[in-house]
Amino acid sequence: PTHVPLRQEASAGGRYDVVPVGRRLDTGAALELRLGMLARHTAVFAGSGSGKTVFLRRLVEECALHGVSSIVLDSNNDLARLGDPWPAPPAGWNADDPGKAARYFAESEVVVWTPGRSRGRPLSFQPLPDFAAVLDDRDELESALGLAVASLAPRANVSGDTAKARKGKAVLRQALEHFARSGGGGFPAFLGMLAALPFEASRIDRADIIAAELGQLLTAATINDPLFAGDGEPVDPARLLTPSAGRRARVSVVSLVGLNEDARPGFVSRLQMALFSWIKRNPARDRPLTGLYVMDEAQALVPATPKTEALASTLTLASQARKYGLGLVFATQAPRGLHNQIAGNATTQFIGRLNSPTQISVVQALARARGGRADRVGRLETGQFYAVSDGVPEVLIR
Repeated sequence: PTHVPLRQEASAGGRYDVVPVGRRLDTGAALELRLGMLARHTAVFAGSGSGKTVFLRRLVEECALHGVSSIVLDSNNDLARLGDPWPAPPAGWNADDPGKAARYFAESEVVVWTPGRSRGRPLSFQPLPDFAAVLDDRDELESALGLAVASLAPRANVSGDTAKARKGKAVLRQALEHFARSGGGGFPAFLGMLAALPFEASRIDRADIIAAELGQLLTAATINDPLFAGDGEPVDPARLLTPSAGRRARVSVVSLVGLNEDARPGFVSRLQMALFSWIKRNPARDRPLTGLYVMDEAQALVPATPKTEALASTLTLASQARKYGLGLVFATQAPRGLHNQIAGNATTQFIGRLNSPTQISVVQALARARGGRADRVGRLETGQFYAVSDGVPEVLIR
């Protein structure tokens, strides 16, 4: 999608490519990061009462003022109010903040998505592509059929390498091609066709019986997983990151409170795979940052152990997204529980107050690896953070 910012937001020093992240405690000078630095990823380690949530909000808001949209994973409903103005100016605002807040609310839009809940704006994963758009191109049709088979095969129990699985996958593919060439339609229409597969759809013996069984398994999948082919809006990164006409940026807050703990990693994995495919087709090109992806409470989705369904796609994003201009922000109260490759892929790190001696020792080891110490991390006040980045040695900021 094309994107033309309404206005570039200048920093206090007059630069247009930086975001302020705080003021140094030693000199009072503003600490600013280049937008392009955020594409090399950020980690935020801070406990309860540290000001972590406010920091994440401010980072998203500052990026939005530059026309950079965000996807924010909200595990505890802490970030759903990114679209709500303060009832009164909070303590600590400087003279520029009321004007910046007004521009943020006037020029940005916040959409809260609610997967797993019918109220609000539910999301779902639609397993069938738009076959009508690729019918005239054999190569594109083959690609679309391959993606559809890959999506449906595990749920139809034909993803293995047994003779039965290979036969079932072949029937599934032939049924999909017949469905596409017969006019297609939604997933319920495809399930209906599987229940009574036309004779000409497949050359395999007893294909109609195999297709009926596949249809039953896929129907069961829609019952067991409401996000699979559900009634919510299809998960589309372009929709999540593209603002409406007249707005500079969209902040898509994806509330995970409607999903149980077991369902969250699977949802996040599928979202991230879709996001990775989208950024490869839509790289930043001449922009320093094409978007921001924020994962709060990251230790629950990509823990050190055990492996979760979201781990592989997260590590792929962490290692590849910077090439396409997507910035990742991982925040956690429990750095010891976070997979070690997450911190290793973050060029910029912020460390706020932590109370657990175990967690303190972990972040101090991370700080030493970057030439710092974070020796006062257990005594920091709310809103105070150690900051370190490329070209920025460890410094305390508020």
